[in-house]
Amino acid sequence: MNPPSQILKITRQLRHGRARVFSALTDPVKMSQWFFGLQGGQAKVTNELRPGGRYRIEMSNGQQTAIAQGSYLEIVPPERLVFSWQSCLDGSETRVTIELMEAAGGTKLILTHELREDQVPPHREGWNLCFDHLEHHLDGQPAPAAAKSVS
Repeated sequence: MNPPSQILKITRQLRHGRARVFSALTDPVKMSQWFFGLQGGQAKVTNELRPGGRYRIEMSNGQQTAIAQGSYLEIVPPERLVFSWQSCLDGSETRVTIELMEAAGGTKLILTHELREDQVPPHREGWNLCFDHLEHHLDGQPAPAAAKSVS
């Protein structure tokens, strides 16, 4: 992995339990329903959930396609997920850590993504859109203006 120069940190308070959130973060069928960082998008997700296992997320919205892929480095259900991240933005491999903590009324999600400074703005935007879609998914609602997801 390339050495990062900046840390992107995003925190979300979710109204659902850790086990449900962890499942949405790791089950490819569920991931395909929310894991797209594009407005009006959809996703196709494959993964092999085990340390060393690979994943691939193909996000598209009819006008553009973005692909992220990598491997799982650490899996501690339902509290921690660490994986490498290689996006089509520049092809470099970075590291993502997602921590899930019990919080009043649900789960506190903390994402830490180690990136080069120039990659922080597009990843911040993408992760925030993904987490907006995750919240809708967990609430049983389709993502805003989302096309039908494929798996």
